[in-house]
Amino acid sequence: MKKVVVVFLTLFLLVTAFTQETAKAADDLTGHAYEAEIRELMDLGVIQGYKDGTIRPNTEVTRAEFAKMIVNSFELGATVKGASVENAGFTNAATTAIAGFKDVQSGEWYYEVITAAVDAGIIKGYPDNTFKPNELINREQMSTMVSRALTAKGIVIKASETNSLDFTDVSEIRKDHQEDVQILSHLGIITGNKDQTFKPKDSSTRWMVAIVMLRARAEVFPPQNLEFQVSAITADQTKVLKHFDSFAKAKEYAQKHTAAQVVERSNQILWMKQGIVTNNAFTEIYPTESLKASNGTFRPYLPSNTEMKYIDATATTVKVELAGKVGYVSSKVVRLIPEQLQKGRSYYEVSGSSLVHKIFNHATRSYASTGIVGKAPKEFVAGMKYYSWDGATFTNESGAEITESYQYFNMLPLQSETNYTAQELDQYLADKFPYYNQTLYGKKWKTSPLVGAGKFFKEMEKTHKINALYLMSHAIHESQWGTSKIAQDKYNLFGYGAVDGNAYNGAYSYYSFRESIKDAADRINKGYHSPTGSYYNGSVLGNKGIGMNVRYASDAYWGEKIAGHMYRTDLHLGSKDLNQNKLGYTTTTPLNFRQDPSTNVAQIYTLKTEKVPVVIMNEVKASNNAMWYEVASENKAYTKAYVHGAYIKMLPLAQ
Repeated sequence: MKKVVVVFLTLFLLVTAFTQETAKAADDLTGHAYEAEIRELMDLGVIQGYKDGTIRPNTEVTRAEFAKMIVNSFELGATVKGASVENAGFTNAATTAIAGFKDVQSGEWYYEVITAAVDAGIIKGYPDNTFKPNELINREQMSTMVSRALTAKGIVIKASETNSLDFTDVSEIRKDHQEDVQILSHLGIITGNKDQTFKPKDSSTRWMVAIVMLRARAEVFPPQNLEFQVSAITADQTKVLKHFDSFAKAKEYAQKHTAAQVVERSNQILWMKQGIVTNNAFTEIYPTESLKASNGTFRPYLPSNTEMKYIDATATTVKVELAGKVGYVSSKVVRLIPEQLQKGRSYYEVSGSSLVHKIFNHATRSYASTGIVGKAPKEFVAGMKYYSWDGATFTNESGAEITESYQYFNMLPLQSETNYTAQELDQYLADKFPYYNQTLYGKKWKTSPLVGAGKFFKEMEKTHKINALYLMSHAIHESQWGTSKIAQDKYNLFGYGAVDGNAYNGAYSYYSFRESIKDAADRINKGYHSPTGSYYNGSVLGNKGIGMNVRYASDAYWGEKIAGHMYRTDLHLGSKDLNQNKLGYTTTTPLNFRQDPSTNVAQIYTLKTEKVPVVIMNEVKASNNAMWYEVASENKAYTKAYVHGAYIKMLPLAQ
């Protein structure tokens, strides 16, 4: 067998058991370079710790301690637990020899240990009838004991059939140990030091002996082709610590051992202690671990390379959170990225007084900016990175929460009106058109194609009760400022009918931009802005947890991007809209909204979705002195509605 470059390793054993709970907690082994190997021997019952809970991996090992370790490790002659020996089938013919060891007396903790080792033919003692149990075992003695243990287990290697030792200090190895050292070197159980020496008379520390035991055990108990592996990972390499026949066993082991970070199968990470999740294909998020949903239950969907918050995993599913909503995805379509392997991560930063979102693509390892998306929270500091799964609750790089600050335009119920006129909207379309004198889709742009559409957006605001600033921002986003081919050839500003794989041919045709805008207003009102609509989750842009973004688009940041257009327009035109309405959100479901502030009045609509933002118009005291809120009605047949104040909380907005 090929030599393996290893260093001698060692471990100490004591009579006192080291409990599982102590092993879980941080101890003097935590963070040690060979923590995983030592804990594996502890799990096997080969080693125990001290009474005070320490492991002391750098302490040297005595001959008696090594005898106990090797008997337990190779299951030779007896299993030694504490100070007792349970005979495992060997005769006690050699037991009487121990009586000849002048320094091994009955009643000592190592008496039974040495008895078992003698029975197995591992030790013979010194010519003066001593064993010297408390002397440190040196490397050549250890080699001989391990070699004899292998022979006792049926692993017979002839030194004459192995390569000669090439240590520069071979002459210092006692003749009666040289063949054993040569056999272990041949098997890759030992090699020596970087300077090509073996130093046969040196003692060994516990961490060194641990590796020797594990490598020798691999000869006696070769690892099976087990499906799951627990691994330790760094930015540079992955090191398999142990194999398991079930995911449950592997996960349990990884949770208990600080050196372990992941559970793998066929080089795919199935579970990790912490990290992020990204998908490598179009992905649906299911409400249950079975990846099934009852008829009518919606499953949010995402395009590839979307980050999700990692919660937990099984062998086949991953539990994730996206925009505050918890669900399950198939492990076949996602990639788990532990902290140690992350090359980047999406983050937010402040630019002036505004908020910028930098989105990281884990496939290309590159960042893309959505541009300014809203007002930066007052707590943000220039030059710092902030992280959020919902665009509102932000943490710093260490994970500490900094603020909960929602973006006004992202959470604004869109039945509200903008303060801008048609002329002002057109002015923005002319001032900020980004493609002047550029050629897109075969045309050089001298004018902004959407200029003049301001009156259509305002018309739909009046007739359909849909915010004109939102409609314009939505059209800008979907049609690339009106320059897209389907916008120019088919007057289609919102992409209706443009299915993946056949976008141009499938896109609907309209007679004018006005007709396209009207059709969009009709569709949005019916499906997304009505509490009885098929796709209703609140009449806000939102994210994958609330609002239109839940079902309107697969892009998890679609709502944020359109809200960003609204914010940038507002900044340019004088900030007449930002934070002009007081916003709250619902705290329970189902929740009835009524025509008057009384439960004696029939409801005009019911919200079946929690955390739906509402525009608060006024506070009203009912006849029984209960406080109610007058809010802008989500049912557009009514201007206002009333809801009991106990079920509404104020929405904290970025200021």
